[in-house]
Amino acid sequence: MPQTREELIRGIWTPPAYWKIGGSWFWWFWLFFIHDENTVKTGKCRQLMILWSIKKDRRIHCNSLDISIPKQIEREGDSKWRLNGAAAAWYFDGEKMHDDFVLEKSSMSLDPEKLALIAPGATPSSFTMDGDKYVTKISSKTESGPVEFEFRARQEDLNEAVGPVQGKTSLPLGMVVEGTMIERLALRGTETRGGKTSAIAGTAYFQKILVAAPPPQWYWGVYHFDEGSFLTFMVSYAGRATLADNAWRGAKLKKPTLPVQENIMFYHAPTGRVFKGNRVSVTPKKEGGELWSHKVHGKGDGFEIDAFAKAYAHSCWKFVKNVGALPAKSTFKYNEYPAVLERLELRLHGGEKIALKNGWGNMENSWGFLI
Repeated sequence: MPQTREELIRGIWTPPAYWKIGGSWFWWFWLFFIHDENTVKTGKCRQLMILWSIKKDRRIHCNSLDISIPKQIEREGDSKWRLNGAAAAWYFDGEKMHDDFVLEKSSMSLDPEKLALIAPGATPSSFTMDGDKYVTKISSKTESGPVEFEFRARQEDLNEAVGPVQGKTSLPLGMVVEGTMIERLALRGTETRGGKTSAIAGTAYFQKILVAAPPPQWYWGVYHFDEGSFLTFMVSYAGRATLADNAWRGAKLKKPTLPVQENIMFYHAPTGRVFKGNRVSVTPKKEGGELWSHKVHGKGDGFEIDAFAKAYAHSCWKFVKNVGALPAKSTFKYNEYPAVLERLELRLHGGEKIALKNGWGNMENSWGFLI
């Protein structure tokens, strides 16, 4: 039976439905796009990503953090849960990327009745609901001193394509991937540093994901436009990128030849039209240093999309774990890039075209494997 919008929202604050498969990964993920006076013109903006997660591994290493947790989920009373995992965030301040803006083990309190997730620690954070606003608070430190953010995200466009959207993919051997996404929200909030509080504004993206399967390699992107439209795509695949930073250090990122899942969605806010397709190709190109671009081509019933995105900053979560009892390790890199969708063109088979430029957003490349 389909869930109502209210049920989908309340379901955001529930623990994972499956937790039997080793290596399973569960997280809440926010991307906050903080605008300045040039964002609409250039597509560039400050960005902050925060991730609260648990992973069904007794021990795993992430960047500078060694995580050893025998039990990830514990029931507390009739309605509360204790989730033992990690809180992590990066922050691009417009000039510099702060990779481990937050990175610490956390015994998180989850209260589905109060719609609250609290992550205490040296850099505390929380995710709650206040009326129709999703409220995220986070504290950390930079070279210039302590900083606090309060993000208040509200979904102003209630088109079903915007969300909350829930999906589930069943895989062999009882494996499953499921998630809830809100593709675009209006963002307001405050930033406090040096005793001074200033207002911030922009847009936001949210996802809650359970991957009860080994993490695949993927290309992903989400981009917002000034008039309310957005583009998002995902290609998960198998290929030589599995060996990158593992058995074959020379493995290169290329256009996937063995895609596992492909999807693309463009929502054109001025007309309310939604274009969904399940044919997507992503051609990555290294642009210098750690930065990449994505050339995207997507197809659906009656339309084609061509788009080009280019990164302007980079952050990476590097995961390393032992391969069973063997004297070997597996490595997986989850790379995120503040990026600009420099151009997008949608062509309908009847001849109509929609062209947009300078969408602000984020792209991901992942490579390696964890077993």
